[in-house]
Amino acid sequence: MLNPQSESSSRAKLLVILAFIVLVIAIPFLFRSPSDSLVPTNSEDVLVIITAHNEALRREYSHGFQDWYRQKTGRKVVIDWRHPGGGRDVARYVDSMFLNHFRLHWEGLGRRWNQEIRGIFLRLEEIGPQSSPLEREVRDAFLNSQVGCGVDLFFGGGIFEHELNGRKGYIVASRLKEEDPELFAEDQIPSIFAGERLYDEEGLWYGGSLTTFEIIYNEDALRELGIEHLPQRWTDLANPKFFRGIAIVDPSKSSSTLKSFEMLIQQQMQEALRERQRECANTSAVQALERQAIEQGWIRGLQLLQKIIANGRYFTDSSGKTVTDVAAGNCPVGIAVDFYSRAQQANIQERDGVRRFASVLPRGGGSPSPDPISLFRGAQHPPHARAFMEYILSLAGQQLLAFKPGVPGGPIWAPLCRTPILKTVYGDEYRPLRLEGYENPYESADAFVYRPEWTRPVHNLLGAVIKTIFLDVADELSEAWEQIICAQDEGRTKDAAEALEIFSDMRPMAYGTVCSSFAEIAHHKDPLFANRCQMDLSNSFRRQYKRAASRARGEKG
Repeated sequence: MLNPQSESSSRAKLLVILAFIVLVIAIPFLFRSPSDSLVPTNSEDVLVIITAHNEALRREYSHGFQDWYRQKTGRKVVIDWRHPGGGRDVARYVDSMFLNHFRLHWEGLGRRWNQEIRGIFLRLEEIGPQSSPLEREVRDAFLNSQVGCGVDLFFGGGIFEHELNGRKGYIVASRLKEEDPELFAEDQIPSIFAGERLYDEEGLWYGGSLTTFEIIYNEDALRELGIEHLPQRWTDLANPKFFRGIAIVDPSKSSSTLKSFEMLIQQQMQEALRERQRECANTSAVQALERQAIEQGWIRGLQLLQKIIANGRYFTDSSGKTVTDVAAGNCPVGIAVDFYSRAQQANIQERDGVRRFASVLPRGGGSPSPDPISLFRGAQHPPHARAFMEYILSLAGQQLLAFKPGVPGGPIWAPLCRTPILKTVYGDEYRPLRLEGYENPYESADAFVYRPEWTRPVHNLLGAVIKTIFLDVADELSEAWEQIICAQDEGRTKDAAEALEIFSDMRPMAYGTVCSSFAEIAHHKDPLFANRCQMDLSNSFRRQYKRAASRARGEKG
């Protein structure tokens, strides 16, 4: 039995613990600015945005938009940011919310919900005039409704996600171009640049900034590997000296990495076309030459990706990890989105005053791509959503991307290091306000011109292809590549050459095969059947890589 003194001491300790818990819970509310509140008052407007953008950008845009909105309307706006993770996480969240809301709508029409209806809804983008009456009925029921997903805007991600949402009917036209046609003149925001469309023809999405995909490298780490020439092209990443050294974001989880790999493949297609044009003077055979170049470049691109992925140290789902690891020297090279590498370079320069971490747009292997924003069907706050889209494309919103912190029109807390899409921001009058090293992308783009029609048939399959024949068999892929490198280093050139021929055989993944057979598998209505087929294909490549490794070791069997 506790004596009174001991009982009093225990009670005091309990009160201290409870007070500490209350303090921990209260701290975020005590130090939160009023603008962070997600509970609107009668004088506040609300806007719900889903994005994969980081906290720094969300914070700066919240503050900037709130000031801009107050000046325009005299009212306060509260932004409720939804940030479920990366781009693929956002897509899964949106699919799930639309599915659940449509189920309520379908049942409200007096219709029975079952797995067949669910499966049809998840394939909305595939439904057309030749589809079954039930499939067309489901699609019409959705398109004629105001079913939403509880979110107003989709901000960021790649063009592919926004175009896919458009085909599904998830997003609707916001009419920004119709309301402000001067903003979309060629001297402001052009419709197409370097082959990339910067906004949707029907107004379903608009690019809010430009993004490039770069090779990042650590000069100290490169010297330690004995590499004298800095990487400049995608092909440089196939260097055997980079074995288990490249920092890569998993392309099956990152639309940015997938886009960079698509450009890598397109570069191989363009080079194959130039080769064939030099060999053939018959100008009437242009279409045939182009078709052959697409098929040949596709194979070359897969073979190049094969070596790059075999050189990979890891395949992360965090876009920031590659930048921090290369900057720290944990990996000599990597692949990253430009604004991550640009921000890291600025941090290192400010902190250490040295330049050991740098980045480069692969020579002839990439062009700026738009970072879009779109309005969801069934948005609860469409006027506020359109206002945010207007702000993003305004001079004020664009200056925030490239200006130095603290200057008029610049961010408050940290540089965003992004590339404005509005040409006006690159005027000489803004040069002193922009961050160092900013070049006008409309003037500095290289010879690369994106040809969407070349890779559109395989774009939504590329992630599945890479996962099936490279990532799912990464151990065997890496082992085979290591044995080929060893054979080369030991002077067993015949073993290495024969093993490399086995290793690089991409005939089962020919362009036409991927567009037909592989597409049928990937889009099959039965996911279990699709998984079995893709697993069989993975096992086939696993055996292929094992044969290559065996041959590289000099084994004849």
